[in-house]
Amino acid sequence: MINRRFLRIKVLQAIYAYTQSENNNIAVSQRQLLASVDALYELFIRQISLLIEVKRFAEQRIEENRHKNFPTEEDLNPNLKFVNNRVINAIENNKSFGLLEEKYKINWAQDRDDFVRRCYNILREYPEYESYMNSPKSSFDEDKQFLLDIIDNHLPEDDNLFDYFSDGNLFFNSDYQLALFLMWKFINEFTTKFDENSPIPPMFKASQYDDDDDKDFVAKLFEKTLLHAEEYRDLVSDNISNWDYDRIALMDKLLIFMALTEFVEFHEIPVKVTINEYIELSKNYSTSESRRFINGLLDKMVVRLKEQNKLVKTGLGLVDN
Repeated sequence: MINRRFLRIKVLQAIYAYTQSENNNIAVSQRQLLASVDALYELFIRQISLLIEVKRFAEQRIEENRHKNFPTEEDLNPNLKFVNNRVINAIENNKSFGLLEEKYKINWAQDRDDFVRRCYNILREYPEYESYMNSPKSSFDEDKQFLLDIIDNHLPEDDNLFDYFSDGNLFFNSDYQLALFLMWKFINEFTTKFDENSPIPPMFKASQYDDDDDKDFVAKLFEKTLLHAEEYRDLVSDNISNWDYDRIALMDKLLIFMALTEFVEFHEIPVKVTINEYIELSKNYSTSESRRFINGLLDKMVVRLKEQNKLVKTGLGLVDN
């Protein structure tokens, strides 16, 4: 479900944490990394579950208003567009999603009157909600676009949601934005074919080929990068001119080491893919000069590794001549 770039980010974060801690047990840190990835998936499920619960709260409010002693015309003939949202209702009725809610023990009963109510009231203040509810159109595409707009325009900066989820799990604090991306991606790819028996995409893509198995990719990239760190340090030191190794930013070193691990250990990943991925990561996780430095050094490393017969790529990952 999650693309490889975000898995690389999780590995980078874990390697950085390992280098900053007194822990020297790679196996323990590797298990913590995999646990953090599972926590990211749990947060994704919880965010969608909250969306469903807000819809249920809206339904409850509609029923309560209908049974007032003196109901208004709006109470008796409410706007049902939100509670009839086709995407939300399809997920709510999905068996696979229900099992995931059970797995993660998701229950909104204690938070319904406070947190869920607050989420519902905040939602109603969004201009996208007003536009959606007042639109004369009614279609699957409109239902879907409404949710995407809410996720895009409001949830990333919603301190109410961030604080709530961060208090629930230590991992959720750093994964809030990434889980929102997973929810956006899931809804963006949603189709009318999704029904009660449709599977919810798993976090890890499985494959008969090790290089294509996401869980193996995460575990192996983390482990091999740390195991060969000293070897990579020497390789980098021998191939930088007019530069002191100790002056290289730590994050640059980690990105380079991870790229070298992909060059050597992952035979199905093309060299160009690896280089491009770590250049992109450097833009967000290192200095303004890192992109050019990492690009140039990795190009040089490819030549050296080929000379040493350590760069073996197969299938679609054949090294360009």
